[in-house]
Amino acid sequence: MIPSKKLTLALLAGVAFLMAACSGVKGGSGSTGGTGGNTSGPFTVGGTLSGLTGTGNSLVVKNSNGDTVTVSTNGSFSFATKLASGTAYSISVSSQPANPAEACTVTNGNGTASATVSNITVTCTTGAFVIGGNVTGLQGTGLTLQDNGGDNLTVSAPGGTFTFATPITSGMGYNVTVLKQPTSPAQTCVVTQGQGTASSNVGSVSVTCSVGTIHIGGTVSGFAGGTGLTLLDNGGDAFTVAANGTFTFATLLPSGSNYTVTIGSQPTGPGQTCTVNNGTGVANADVTSVQVLCPAVFLTIGGNVVGLQGTGGGLVLQDNGGDNLPLSGNGAFTFATPIAHGSNYDVNVFVAPSTQPQGSRLYDYKGVALTDINTVVVDFGHNDWAWVDGGNGADSYETNTPPSATPPTTQVTSTPGGDRYPATWTDLNGNLWMFSGFGFTVSAAGVLPELFNEMWMYQSTQGASGYEGALTNYWLLVKPPAVPSGRDGAVTWTDPVTGNLWLFGGESGSLLNDLWEYQISTNTWTFVSGGADLNGVYSGGSPYPGSRWGATARLDASGNVWMFGGFGFDATSATPGLLNDLWEFNTTTHAWTFVSGSSTANQSGVYGIQGTAAPGNVPGGRQASSSWIDSLGNFWMFGGYDTDASGQQNDLNDLWKFSGGQWTWVSGSNSINQLGVYGTQGVAAASNVPGARYSSAAWTDLSGNFWLFGGFGYDATGNGALSDLWEFKGGQWTWVKGPSSVGQAGTYGFQVNPTIWPEDTNNPGGRFAPGYWSAVNHNVPIPFAPYDQFFVMGGQGFSATTANGNGKLNDLWRYLPYP
Repeated sequence: MIPSKKLTLALLAGVAFLMAACSGVKGGSGSTGGTGGNTSGPFTVGGTLSGLTGTGNSLVVKNSNGDTVTVSTNGSFSFATKLASGTAYSISVSSQPANPAEACTVTNGNGTASATVSNITVTCTTGAFVIGGNVTGLQGTGLTLQDNGGDNLTVSAPGGTFTFATPITSGMGYNVTVLKQPTSPAQTCVVTQGQGTASSNVGSVSVTCSVGTIHIGGTVSGFAGGTGLTLLDNGGDAFTVAANGTFTFATLLPSGSNYTVTIGSQPTGPGQTCTVNNGTGVANADVTSVQVLCPAVFLTIGGNVVGLQGTGGGLVLQDNGGDNLPLSGNGAFTFATPIAHGSNYDVNVFVAPSTQPQGSRLYDYKGVALTDINTVVVDFGHNDWAWVDGGNGADSYETNTPPSATPPTTQVTSTPGGDRYPATWTDLNGNLWMFSGFGFTVSAAGVLPELFNEMWMYQSTQGASGYEGALTNYWLLVKPPAVPSGRDGAVTWTDPVTGNLWLFGGESGSLLNDLWEYQISTNTWTFVSGGADLNGVYSGGSPYPGSRWGATARLDASGNVWMFGGFGFDATSATPGLLNDLWEFNTTTHAWTFVSGSSTANQSGVYGIQGTAAPGNVPGGRQASSSWIDSLGNFWMFGGYDTDASGQQNDLNDLWKFSGGQWTWVSGSNSINQLGVYGTQGVAAASNVPGARYSSAAWTDLSGNFWLFGGFGYDATGNGALSDLWEFKGGQWTWVKGPSSVGQAGTYGFQVNPTIWPEDTNNPGGRFAPGYWSAVNHNVPIPFAPYDQFFVMGGQGFSATTANGNGKLNDLWRYLPYP
């Protein structure tokens, strides 16, 4: 039967519907994330990028098959390699954007291709960064990493790069740890570079997984702490030893493996030859029995003795309370018994030398020996300044607290006030005496510095106990019933027979030529002769020097006093001037003799030929110069405020000798205001010469050499208060100690407590017009062995704190030259 038209149309419509239905099934998803109509493949894999910022910025997206695509613009992207149907894919970001840094994360990144994949989403975020790195050596399953205690990430073998899913905010910290170790096989994975602060995307975290489960290790002993000791296991897996104790190699071995521990490299600094015991075996359990043995290193302890008098005087040093070392002089020393590397050493003076007038100071005397020690210094104070007494400030008032017991049981703190141009003596027992100059007495409201006539004694500088820590060494204010008028710029000497102290001239509102004698045993001053503002008597039966300030005088070995110049009255003038007359005082007859120079003030110097004596030679008129007596009894004089060869008056640095009735110009210049030539410290040279200066301190040592300290004058470039120390020996000057520039503050070192500390860095501040002494009266016998000891007290200049050099100082210093 022929179908009707309606039936035909109905059939056609049904066929069409079925065809359409079949077409929809063919174009369905077919797999996770798949789209499109092709069911046989290959399929394109891709997705969409959003959030990328910056011009030229890009990131690299990677498929697990190794295919990568660089994406530099937001929008769709796809990998070049298509995947066959049923192929798994895993999409990750292998390189994050860097300009600017962003954190890009992937969603819908895992699946199996059964159609075209276009639903992968990569989202980039600024202000936050991803944390990742690399896993190596992974064989087991179940390795779980964690960031900041919460963001977990499971990593499958064989590892490779990883990135945590959760970015962290810029500036926040990250902390990557192993939450769960892998199994089948069991491994130990260790994180390095796992902590930090995110300022950009992090890809440097390293996770290293062992290939076994057995630890190999042991102990190191005897290692002396050098560098370079390494251990090897099975020829690799190097372990660097830093200290004695346990060690464990980083690489784990599978159970049943062989291990062989050897020395990779031996240590140096100090060198040792280390060996291995129990170094081989089969690892069935953790190994801790390997022994690395390094032989002990023994080190020597030594140094140098400096400043020791004579041949040692029985000196014995000791190390660590038992290793005794007798020494017979200065020089290098080494203890007989070495000590183990890393041990302590402690050197002390076990037996003090009997030849020293003072104790010693040790430097670098204890510590831990990590190499041979040769830096210990035992310094017996020679060529050192020691701060003996007084303060380290300026313009101090005196303190008068005499001891309550004899001898004192506590330290006596009496001290004169700040002072300049005092009169000084050394008595026959080595005690120091001072008659105040211009300065400060007791503290009182409105009291200004002025001329005082106080008599002070500093005792026991040569006593049996020495002055290193002796309570019997202190200033004592002596109060005679009657005293000369206060003055400065006087000259003094000690009678070599009676021991009485003599005082001549100076200034006390008037210029003086009065002569006084002080008897120590009776504490009595006696006026002998002279007066104020008097002219000199240069001829006749009773010659007598005129009144004067700032003359210089020295006592010779015969007991006679030689005095030169000063500012004062000549034979006839009513006006004082600079004098160049040389006088001799006989301490037995108490008679003056006019020896050389002029009876008229303000004479120019007649220098002649340097180094040649001549009858016509004579120094110019001068004040505040320095003088010495040599071992032959010759009188020497240096500088001062003088009249040069052309009649100009100012500072000079000329050195003169008077011998056999004639003057010789020895060194320095015949013109004023000459700069110093310092040369090399400690090295004599013909070209060396102190700068022009006045009011210095001066001594003669037991060997007959001359010493000069400070004053006001010229360094190498300018002028001011000086604190340099010079020695004249063998016809040449040596700059011995102190700065070569003016205006320097003092370096005081340790406070007296009551131990007195010599210190090689100590130095009095720049100063002029100090009191000064030699603790040994070189012209008379004394009841104990003589030692050169030079003392300086006060003056005007720089303390530890004053900045302008105008302070009156009361610090007492001692200097010992080298023996």
